[in-house]
Amino acid sequence: MHDTNERRNLKMIIPNKFIKLEYNPATDVLWVEWPNIDEESVPELQFILSELLGTIRNYDVKKVLADSTKSVLSLADETYNAIVEQLVLDLRTTRLQKFARLTIGEGSREVAANKAADALKDKFEMRNFNNLNDALEWLNS
Repeated sequence: MHDTNERRNLKMIIPNKFIKLEYNPATDVLWVEWPNIDEESVPELQFILSELLGTIRNYDVKKVLADSTKSVLSLADETYNAIVEQLVLDLRTTRLQKFARLTIGEGSREVAANKAADALKDKFEMRNFNNLNDALEWLNS
């Protein structure tokens, strides 16, 4: 959860049942709370990523904080890797500068995320964090 000062400046942009996107115009940070994802929800995930990319483009967002600490992922590695690869291609077409991931650091999703970070390092900075305050500090530095 965001600290109180950060949370006060946020406004909901896309309220829907699949994803929570909040934007702080003062710091230009878009906060994304990832939902639970399984094989049956892949079409919803594609919609979610489309909404995320549209928001980044429409608001010309420069910093993203993706919170995956509460999400449960039960996808085949091949499916997840394909989704991450497409997200990498799509993010390369934005003006994003920093992407912070809040994570618990488990399993194959971390391997895919690290591969994505390598593929994006020439376009923008991407780092993983276990602590919200550290992620916000890095994004706002």
